[in-house]
Amino acid sequence: MLIDEILTLKEAEERWQLSAGLIRQRIRGYAHIFNPGEIRKSGGTWLITRDAMERLYGKEPEGKR
Repeated sequence: MLIDEILTLKEAEERWQLSAGLIRQRIRGYAHIFNPGEIRKSGGTWLITRDAMERLYGKEPEGKR
């Protein structure tokens, strides 16, 4: 896996044009929707894989990379 395939929640929400805090809400209330290794907390920062984002929210909208 390349470093470009790991995103902060804020970065993922911006790229997929999601509401701020939406992924964190999913982690808190629906952690079971994530597969092992798709999310983790590093220090105080949550990280998510691009694969998880595409599985849950579809392909990244054009022009957001």
